[in-house]
Amino acid sequence: MNIHEYQAKELLKTYGVSVLEGHIAFNADEAVAAAEKLGGPVWVVKSQIHAGGRGLGGGVKVVKSLDEVRAEADRMIGMQLVTHQTGPEGQKVKQVYIEDGCAIAHEYYLSLLVDRASSRVIIMASTEGGMDIEEVAEHSPEKIIKTDIDPAAGIQAYHARKIAFGLGLKGDALKKAIKLIMAMYKAFTELDCESVEINPLVVTNDDDVVALDAKMTFDGNALFRILT
Repeated sequence: MNIHEYQAKELLKTYGVSVLEGHIAFNADEAVAAAEKLGGPVWVVKSQIHAGGRGLGGGVKVVKSLDEVRAEADRMIGMQLVTHQTGPEGQKVKQVYIEDGCAIAHEYYLSLLVDRASSRVIIMASTEGGMDIEEVAEHSPEKIIKTDIDPAAGIQAYHARKIAFGLGLKGDALKKAIKLIMAMYKAFTELDCESVEINPLVVTNDDDVVALDAKMTFDGNALFRILT
């Protein structure tokens, strides 16, 4: 079972994962109201579908005025968004997420997933944020960092440090990334997730570490956990 980006961020935020402020909108008027509430001066209008690659398909736009917020929301809502993950038929956009903009210094990839072969949780990361991990694995496999976690023992600080150090993080960004990874694992296990993907995970100019996008998939039997 999949959920939308904004829903994933709401869940992750409750576990202490840092996300930007944002609001869902079902029409252009609601989008403008959401942007006004956030304050600006830069916003991101993000189509909400269950597929990646939205930016390349025209489903994510950075805007700098309320007129642009309205125009992009009006364009996206109702469109049939085609990405490399939707297939040629695409998916219909029924809502957009209006989110604060941020000053990005670096982008990374971070995910957790269940490895069925080893019956362990795998943390996977890469310095190549914003790219599909399959493409990174094919062309630059040396840029993928992995560590596996014994579910009986659970995550330890050294697991998170291995990933953060592997990404080359230092100082405040290093400490915040370790905290985020630990929080992400807690959400993963307590919500019975099959995968959690943050792409990109960004370090801002102020050394904040933020989940700029989020995808979560769940075991269907765990639906009650996110509805209660």
